[in-house]
Amino acid sequence: MWLLSLLFLFCSAFASPEELIVSEVYKRFGDRVKVQKVKIFAPKDLEFDRVELDMEYGRSRALAYLYSDKERYQAVLDALWKTEVFIALEDIPKESSIKPEQFKVEERFMKTIPSDLRLSPEDFEKYITSTRITKGSMLRRSLLKEVPAVKAGDVVEVVYKSGSLEVSFQAVAVDSGTIGRVIRIRREDRMLRGKVVARGRVEVIP
Repeated sequence: MWLLSLLFLFCSAFASPEELIVSEVYKRFGDRVKVQKVKIFAPKDLEFDRVELDMEYGRSRALAYLYSDKERYQAVLDALWKTEVFIALEDIPKESSIKPEQFKVEERFMKTIPSDLRLSPEDFEKYITSTRITKGSMLRRSLLKEVPAVKAGDVVEVVYKSGSLEVSFQAVAVDSGTIGRVIRIRREDRMLRGKVVARGRVEVIP
């Protein structure tokens, strides 16, 4: 630890506090971030022996803390995050499946990355469009709805577990459901409740 502190002090003798902060940011996040400005709330010409970052990828909150002896000073960063977004190459009707070839991938730098922009081509088969997507628009999860892993009327594989005992049988789904949802299933004249664990597969809830 003392070697790291010594190295930091050596580097800080030749770099401004702003440069030290920016260096730490790029060390952690690489080219996924672009620092535009750093504002430090500390006296000028103060020597610092440690920098800590309070930042998460894709979040707007971007702070750093500089330590000088036992004092701590705050710095606010103006940072942009790099992400890949999918841009529609054509109009896609409502209730349609989506395919990677219907989109082009563009890199964008944003102040914050909404969770509904975080999609990958592997996700596409799970969704259909919930509204019409126009050519040139950005694909968002909020424009999609998940395809049910089980549809009402499907014959599904049902698993019942109790301790080390595991029994499998077939039943008919009474409800539709995505993975993780609890639905009703019917076996002969008996109604059961189960959680959808995979496509066409339900686990009975005791």
